[in-house]
Amino acid sequence: MARTSSLTERWRATGRHRVETLDVPAWTVVDGRSVAVFAQFPTEVAELAPVVVLAHGLGGDHRGYAALGARLAGHGHVVLHPQFLDSFALAASRLGMGPGEEHTWPRDPRHRAAMHEMLFDPTHWMARVARVHAVLDSLATQTHLPVALRPDRVILAGHSYGAYTAQLVLGTRLEGVGIDDSLRHPAACAGLLLSPQGSGDRGLTPRSWDEVATPVLVVTATADRGPHGEGLSWRREPFDAAPAPLKHLAVVQGGDHLLGGIDRRADEAPTDPAVSEAVATLCAAFADLVNGDPAAGRWLRADPFPEIFHHEFREDVA
Repeated sequence: MARTSSLTERWRATGRHRVETLDVPAWTVVDGRSVAVFAQFPTEVAELAPVVVLAHGLGGDHRGYAALGARLAGHGHVVLHPQFLDSFALAASRLGMGPGEEHTWPRDPRHRAAMHEMLFDPTHWMARVARVHAVLDSLATQTHLPVALRPDRVILAGHSYGAYTAQLVLGTRLEGVGIDDSLRHPAACAGLLLSPQGSGDRGLTPRSWDEVATPVLVVTATADRGPHGEGLSWRREPFDAAPAPLKHLAVVQGGDHLLGGIDRRADEAPTDPAVSEAVATLCAAFADLVNGDPAAGRWLRADPFPEIFHHEFREDVA
């Protein structure tokens, strides 16, 4: 019992590392444009630090999802939050929106339609992937952070549109949209997919996940609706279809697309801190499992949040 309690406290806690943050306005350059990155990283790392690249959603903020990133950093991961061209800060003026509309545009039909053009345009999918690839390609030689980064095993994370981006970089294949090649980056070793997409949307088909053998954690909710009203069976498709021998699914009971109100933007707070905390805790434990900590797997298999999640898993690893 004492050991179980100790493990529970280990992942519910913020982590043993002190976390620092750094805004890097020009981490790298893609197509002549600087890629800003918000970094959260642990101090006093003795060796190459494992990396998580965390992708924001449509109209989001690369300084958002800070609580999730901080939890991962506290457990020893360097978390890089790249900014995409559909972030509100970069897209608003081009689409005729003012600085006060970062929270209201989803309720304005005209502004929502303009933002959704970037959601369903393959040009923007590829622009997002290009930015993630450029960040991954820079890890071995980066000089922005005072810690050395492991460049060959990177966890891809994202929420909503960010989950779509993460899926593509993990090797999820598209059909019928003019993108025939795999967009997988060789450094991608696992995925933390929050509210991911299923088939029938943006080039995804039931065969799209046939080559996704990397570990994946899928987090969704019973009322997590897709852009066309799709439901839970659609959101969980990446978990069900991927042949990955290590995969977990957590479904927030009664939750919606925000999974307890995770902080998509830097000025947002979770509407349900207990759920947001549970999501961050599961992600930290799964990241530790991917990076070789078997205790994290035992803890996850014990269903640590039965009051919040419906939890399924498959672990066919030797």
